[in-house]
Amino acid sequence: MRVASTSLLLIATWPVAAVEPLVPERVQGEVQVQSLALEPTSFAPEGLRATVYLPPDYAASQRRHPVLYLNDGQDRDAVGLQTTLQRLIGEGAIRAPIVVAIDMPRDRMGAYGLSDRKAGRSLIAQTKYGPVGTHAHAYSEWVAHTLVPAIDARYRTRTTPDARAILGWSLGGLNAFNLGWQYPEVFGRAGAFSPSFWLSGEHGDADAVQRTRLAQRMIDRSEPRNGARWFFAVGTDEETDDRDGDGVNDAIDDTRDLIDGWNTGKPYALKGLRQSNYSINADHARRATRADVALYVLPGGRHEQASWAQMLPQFLQWAYAVHAPALQATGRVESYQDVPSAHVPARNVDVWLPPGYAEHPQRRYPVLYMHDGQNLFDPALSYTGIDWDVDGAMTRLIGEGKVREAIVVAISNTPLRGREYMPAKAVPVQARSQLLSDEYLRFVVEELKPAIDAAYRTRPGRADTFVMGASMGGLISAYAMSEYPQVFGGAGCVSTHWPANDGAVIDYLASHLPDRRTHRFYFDHGTATLDASYPPYQKRMDEVLERAGWRRGRDFVSREFPGAEHNERAWHDRVDVPLRFLLGR
Repeated sequence: MRVASTSLLLIATWPVAAVEPLVPERVQGEVQVQSLALEPTSFAPEGLRATVYLPPDYAASQRRHPVLYLNDGQDRDAVGLQTTLQRLIGEGAIRAPIVVAIDMPRDRMGAYGLSDRKAGRSLIAQTKYGPVGTHAHAYSEWVAHTLVPAIDARYRTRTTPDARAILGWSLGGLNAFNLGWQYPEVFGRAGAFSPSFWLSGEHGDADAVQRTRLAQRMIDRSEPRNGARWFFAVGTDEETDDRDGDGVNDAIDDTRDLIDGWNTGKPYALKGLRQSNYSINADHARRATRADVALYVLPGGRHEQASWAQMLPQFLQWAYAVHAPALQATGRVESYQDVPSAHVPARNVDVWLPPGYAEHPQRRYPVLYMHDGQNLFDPALSYTGIDWDVDGAMTRLIGEGKVREAIVVAISNTPLRGREYMPAKAVPVQARSQLLSDEYLRFVVEELKPAIDAAYRTRPGRADTFVMGASMGGLISAYAMSEYPQVFGGAGCVSTHWPANDGAVIDYLASHLPDRRTHRFYFDHGTATLDASYPPYQKRMDEVLERAGWRRGRDFVSREFPGAEHNERAWHDRVDVPLRFLLGR
């Protein structure tokens, strides 16, 4: 394949794949390898080469795949790329990606550096080895705006940022970080092994180097990349230099400073990813978590290919694992990482199973689908540090005989939460193009629910399928039952954010209510913080239902909780109420 600049305009169309299982079938066979010749560019007039690795079942299926782009692709054999991919895919440990390994340009030091995309220029570092990054802007633009579209046109790729990752090592790792930071709409994941974060703008003394490190200043001077995730790996024996005299080599120090910030609270401080509100896992080697940033320190690791080969499976499992890191929750939770969709970005899904699930292999269970899933089971993941404790509430209520044993499916949100949860058909036609709620519900109904029904012993009918959420999650829950009355028999709408578009969703529901004989609504709100604006809107909604013949207390409930605020603490405190209404015996 020869990739010209016009390839940016190519568009590929493929049949929509069948529903993908939560756990892909284990695929035996060889990873397929293709070699691509790429057109000359301003930074590589001799042209470039890339090697593409396709999953073993690529030709036999219509499934779309995430894509990993790899700098220094000429090192592919030395780091064991093909054998590692084949092993992890064969074990069923990862969702098989397409990998595009890009051989280094002849001027590697010129291409692999940092850039200022907004200013349209490279950030050049002068070093004793010569200038680094003279062509970094041109190279980064080429990868993001020429190569990626060409690969998307040729192969069955998933094209949302969460499905694209960029990886590199040494200077290639520095540039991978740059691509992730400067092009967040292209790459939602970035990995950097032994990254060259030591490059600086000044060289007068150790302190000058510390405060002018280019990658650190890039973070310090720009806004966070919402939704991005980062994996850094570094060895304990990368080097012996220790410019700040703290007993830790500079390779580890530079990486930790970029993550945690440097000189925090003092003059010349530079913020890191932590100060940009990213969650941090500082010891990925000990335990994988769902943090936005993972640091993997390899004991004895050196600045060489053999160490990067040891880091590679850690990165691939971080980026493409089938199962998400476990939650701290009451009972049994089965967790799935980045469940793919043909309609919206992938997201984590956690499935809580009732206490008797394993002991009663013939029993089938109703299912409650809940939005904002990361806030439901584990306080370490919750937006406010307080979770709803749905797992604890369900365990207690089942034990007391107050609710049916049921499966709870927690669907994590994404950075597109507002666009996914705002009911599209409730806004003027000209404003709908930015909303993704119809696509999100197609994911839930057409992809996730069939996958859940196939993997678990569910009662799949409408009378046993419920949906629930809070705030905007309340809006999408009401909309879901309105749009899919054949699927959902009950909706729990907690602190529903009716003021969106001044109650437009109420007006839409007034003419799109499901049949009251087969459906039930739960509504509630507090009276403090944001919830203080909800009572007049909820009254409007209640009147809509009553005019349509819905009976209060039977077909629908509308509760007010005086003093309750708009937050997870309040929803935690009253979660029993909607659970008992929807799942009560």
